Amino acid sequence: MEPEQTLRINMLGEFTLTNGEHTIKAECSRSKKLWTFLQYLITFRDKEISQDEIIEVLWPDDDIDDPANTLKTLLHRARGTVSELGFENAKQFISYSKGAYRWTPSVNCATDVEQFDQLRSLASLAGDRAKKTELLLMAADIYRGDFLPKMSMESWVVPISTYYHSQYTDVVHEVLDILNSEARYPEIIKICQKAVIIEPYDEKFHFFLISALIATEAQHAALQHYNYVTDLFFDQFGITPSKELTALYKNIVRVSKSLELDLNVVKEDLFEGKISRNAFFCEYAFFKDFYRLEARSAARTGRVLHLGMITVTGYDETQMKQKQLASIMEKLKEIISDTLRISDIFCRYSTAQYLIMLPSASYENGNIVLARISSSFRVRCSKANVALQYKLLPVDPLS
Repeated sequence: MEPEQTLRINMLGEFTLTNGEHTIKAECSRSKKLWTFLQYLITFRDKEISQDEIIEVLWPDDDIDDPANTLKTLLHRARGTVSELGFENAKQFISYSKGAYRWTPSVNCATDVEQFDQLRSLASLAGDRAKKTELLLMAADIYRGDFLPKMSMESWVVPISTYYHSQYTDVVHEVLDILNSEARYPEIIKICQKAVIIEPYDEKFHFFLISALIATEAQHAALQHYNYVTDLFFDQFGITPSKELTALYKNIVRVSKSLELDLNVVKEDLFEGKISRNAFFCEYAFFKDFYRLEARSAARTGRVLHLGMITVTGYDETQMKQKQLASIMEKLKEIISDTLRISDIFCRYSTAQYLIMLPSASYENGNIVLARISSSFRVRCSKANVALQYKLLPVDPLS
């Protein structure tokens, strides 16, 4: 092999083999066994792999008549694949001796996994803050996805993938803390937009992304992402937004781009546009503010105000799966929105509960409204093994 010929191997996000302008991807029309054979030898290229070990990896549950000869055929095909990249002597890449296979350690190749490890190591040793940040950013950039994602269910891939996934999140956490302290918000946005795809359930990534969007005056994008996160955590884990995320939400709607002296501009911004004929749905944080405002108003005017709670439960206290509950709660939201008046307000209180505020409604009328919602729910969700419970209480006016 010529010294300048370097086989570049990507294993993070996808598996590719590249030599100059020649690239072969795992998506190419070759058997999965061939790719597994290559990937396993490259991953453990620091040692010889016995024939029995590689057979167990390739055919763990299959009865194969002649695995040794089948494996030799696979070796020939693997060498042929490498030769397509323009290397004259493909045999040098994979050796076979005394019943053992090995990816030849002397061949000139570079993997993104090794680069990632090296950058993390250098960053941990860097004494200069700027240099450390640069190295962490480079490591985060190299990590384009989890280790061999198309092989994620293979037992030998799982621990390696888990390890590098954890290392990636640690790298991003560390560099985000640095970038945030230096107010480098555009870079934070770029990193987080990628990180929330790779690890969607890390709240810190979402927190930094929303904060950076607010700091760059992208309030609409910040609000959209907040709504996405709250729905994601509700549906997947049945948890409500943390206090930190809720505080961000309040900040989104309160922050102002500049001092606006034209009241007509403010009025236009406040205007809802095409008004929906349904009830008003909002976040719990705002529902609480509305509740307190209405309680004050009731104390002054003597107006009647009632608070309703609707809870979805499984029959016989059985627990529902989060995916099923998410679908049911979305249907219930539509029913509540269609049933209530345009002036009524409601919010999602927990993973299986909605709160409803009914101003100017008597206790009897309030119960009629809740019963109507319950009746519609039984029709819409008749096949689901769930029940609907509701309660209604008068709001105590402030004394």
